[in-house]
Amino acid sequence: MSEPVPSTDEEEPFDPPGPDWLYRLRQRFTGDSSLRRLVWRVIATTLGVGIVLAGVGMLILPGPGWAAIFLGLAVLATEYAWAHRLLVATKDKAQGAASSVFSPENRKRTIVLTSIVVLLVAAIVSWYVYHYGWTFSGALGWFGVD
Repeated sequence: MSEPVPSTDEEEPFDPPGPDWLYRLRQRFTGDSSLRRLVWRVIATTLGVGIVLAGVGMLILPGPGWAAIFLGLAVLATEYAWAHRLLVATKDKAQGAASSVFSPENRKRTIVLTSIVVLLVAAIVSWYVYHYGWTFSGALGWFGVD
């Protein structure tokens, strides 16, 4: 048989989920009431899922879709461990991609691709201004709105 691990008097410091101000607000609102904790969790879940669904809609419609999805995940991460893990994993992937793009090995490629994109956008804007001037009547005409 294995011996039980002796307990230590040192406790790990408590790290609340989410920002400290949100944790303090939640503690002030909920107190010791289990009903209030349930209401808080339902509100956070509803708000988080609503923001994520709006973000998914904005992937098709105009709007900051990915930003809304990540904001909704951040709201859900204040209540659910799975959302917190998903948010941390996504943040790590994004930071890894950014460090890869800006690494010295990829610097030339990044500069060349950025230059190509800037020149392409400048060519499209120049073509539009040449044909239609500085108005949106040309683009609105494509949709039958004059």
